[in-house]
Amino acid sequence: MNLKTRSQAKAQRQPSPKINSKPAASKAKNDDSPRASSAVREKSTEIADTKAKRVRTGCLTCRERHLKCDEALGRCLNCRKSDRVCRRGIRLNFIDIQTVAPPHTIARPHGAKVTFRDDSRFIASEYVGGSERYPPLQPESPIDERRELDHDAFNVLDHDQLASLFQSVAHTFDPAALDLSHAGAADFLGASEAWHIHDTHFLPGDELLPHGTSAFARRLVARQYPPTSLCDPEQILLLRAYVDEVGCWMDSLVSTRYFSHILPMHALGEPVLLKAFLACGARHLSLVDPSFDVNKATKHYDEATEDLMIAMHDPNRDSVLCTTAALVLSIYEIMAPQQSPSANHIAGSRALIRECGWTARTPGLGGASFWISVGMELLSALHYKWTLSWNPDTWGVDMNMHQHTPHAHLLGNSEELWLHRIIYICAKIANFRITAESLQSINGSLSYANELSDVYTEWSHYELLCQQWHEHAPRTLKPLGHVAPWQAQNTSSFPWIWLPSRLATVSQLFYHTACLMLGKAHPLQAEYHRKMQQTHAHDICGIAANTKDKGIINVSIRCLALAAECLKTEDSQKEVLAIFDTLVKNTSWHAGPIQEELKQIWGGSQSQPETMDPTQLYHHHFGLDPGLSIPKGPEFPPGLSNPLLDVGDFSMENHPYQEHYVAPHHHGLDPHLFSSYIS
Repeated sequence: MNLKTRSQAKAQRQPSPKINSKPAASKAKNDDSPRASSAVREKSTEIADTKAKRVRTGCLTCRERHLKCDEALGRCLNCRKSDRVCRRGIRLNFIDIQTVAPPHTIARPHGAKVTFRDDSRFIASEYVGGSERYPPLQPESPIDERRELDHDAFNVLDHDQLASLFQSVAHTFDPAALDLSHAGAADFLGASEAWHIHDTHFLPGDELLPHGTSAFARRLVARQYPPTSLCDPEQILLLRAYVDEVGCWMDSLVSTRYFSHILPMHALGEPVLLKAFLACGARHLSLVDPSFDVNKATKHYDEATEDLMIAMHDPNRDSVLCTTAALVLSIYEIMAPQQSPSANHIAGSRALIRECGWTARTPGLGGASFWISVGMELLSALHYKWTLSWNPDTWGVDMNMHQHTPHAHLLGNSEELWLHRIIYICAKIANFRITAESLQSINGSLSYANELSDVYTEWSHYELLCQQWHEHAPRTLKPLGHVAPWQAQNTSSFPWIWLPSRLATVSQLFYHTACLMLGKAHPLQAEYHRKMQQTHAHDICGIAANTKDKGIINVSIRCLALAAECLKTEDSQKEVLAIFDTLVKNTSWHAGPIQEELKQIWGGSQSQPETMDPTQLYHHHFGLDPGLSIPKGPEFPPGLSNPLLDVGDFSMENHPYQEHYVAPHHHGLDPHLFSSYIS
């Protein structure tokens, strides 16, 4: 058959276009021949090839660059090639939106199983122009803060309300993955009942990072200790020196021994933390034993700093581990102020604590780290007359000292809570003392009279706080024995005071220090408040002289130095110098500079002339110690200011770790927003 014949035969077999093709299509559909199925496959292939594949789950980075993402999980190909952060999520456009001032927290109905949290302000801040649509956050006054504390959920302690409070700061997770069977979870969190309320569950360790998770924190809670142990004799010596001599006073402001007992066990599996501990131990030995090579302390400090800086450059770092290591390295810098450290870990640890959102209400290691940081700053502020960089009103301390808490065991140690309350009062008075002393630079004008009235009102408020703390504090925080000097068999100028526990000793030292500063800061009734200073100063000396606990030596030295300034007799001054020598004996602390400062203050006060000029008479009338240096205005003299005021937060321009810090990926809560959840 030729080509013409074939074409004619093919034309005859084709159906007429006027004939309905539906039956033919139905027949082709039912035809099971290989030829028909092959035609169907070829047709579907042609349709699939001509239709473009649409990316549905691409990363936000490729969308912003207008590139087609390969949708690879973890990190797409485009981001790997250009070494960019592969961000994923839902892209929201804030084009037409009307906003009003959002409430700080949404009221939760009684018995409800669901909690609500407003993240709109934070989400909007991730986009250009988003946060500007919201009104600025107004700082709350101390009066409003105290009113809120009166109705705080911690004081009510209803089961549902307590569950709501913990849920508002906990990280979201699968309830099926919860396991609180470990005995360490109850010890680490303070009370297991707080985490088993009704049907609300929490993953232990995640409460330390409300904006993410921490594998290190979970290992702490589960007591997952490394199976290995130290074999190097030098490392064992340095770690033991840290535990016995340094970690003990780091734990002086909390009841649980995190830095002297718990963390050293876990440091065997964390090189950066172990090196920080070894550096502190070596530094202590170099201060105690002159023959010990100080270069060993510097070597471990530099190695720990290098490891920490590498971790700070990683956005996926473990924030809890980095913050803990930075805090330990800051203690090294406190022990070695004459050296030039390679990094400012004092400011760095403070900034990391703020980044983690740790406050006075954070349970476990987070709360302990917070109190170490603010406690060390407070002790320095007492000596140098600094203003605290972290406003005590934002610490989150429960200051409702009148209401009796029926479920106090859910909040942990009640003694620890009262210790933190007196620390808060002492910090507030330390800041107030600067304002009261700066009043001396104002002449007797109308502005002075108004300022004097305001100062006296604030002074009365702090005096009331001290009285309430003394009246309502637990009996276990008060002395078991108090013998007046004239009743004692020895010839001491100070009373003999017996306080059996560490928390009781530290609480009483801060209480008498707060009262002592109040006596110095009172603008009127000079003679009466000089006697008030003498009474509390003698009590501080009596407590420090009869305390053998090395764990409170840092608090004892600072409080004793402040009290010694008020001593007038030569016998009491000689005795307090001997107390300093006893305190620092066989320790890494040195009291020589403090003793020299005290001698200058005592010498200046004793060499005052009989006749006073009008300025001295004016100072004498309002009860100021003429031997103390008084700032000539509301600001500090040049070169005397708190170094943390401008560097204690990563949001500041001169924040620490400038060349190494990278914001973590999981960092999601604005500090002001987070504080609104827990207040």
